Amino acid sequence: MTVPFFICALLLLLFGVYIGFTLGNNLGERAVTTADYWKLNAAAIIVAVLLAFIFAGLPLLYGAIVGLLAGCIAGLKMAFGESVGPWRAVDRTFKVNRSHMETAEKGTGEERRRRRREGGKAPDLISVADNRRDTDTKR
Repeated sequence: MTVPFFICALLLLLFGVYIGFTLGNNLGERAVTTADYWKLNAAAIIVAVLLAFIFAGLPLLYGAIVGLLAGCIAGLKMAFGESVGPWRAVDRTFKVNRSHMETAEKGTGEERRRRRREGGKAPDLISVADNRRDTDTKR
């Protein structure tokens, strides 16, 4: 194996991560429940294994296949918006994705994802109604 082979394999790996993340991000927005999320992860693994069998004679493409799988799994997690499974330990250990951890702790992720998928309106975060009574206070 030569240096140009490794350079091309690295470029294909990085390209695979980018494409996989984009695909995973788009698919992750469709997942509502954690079961949907795990089904999409399993589908990504099955597709990667099938691609490895299809391109068994072309070792240069193995980097692209691994990159696709890694990017897809990361994209699914980011679009899902909740710390699930081993990602919960990763997020807690490295103190990243605090909103994902808070969503997992509160249990509000499924409701938010279902509303987003159905095109519903997001809840108001603050009240803009003036509920004060007119009191005549002298200052």
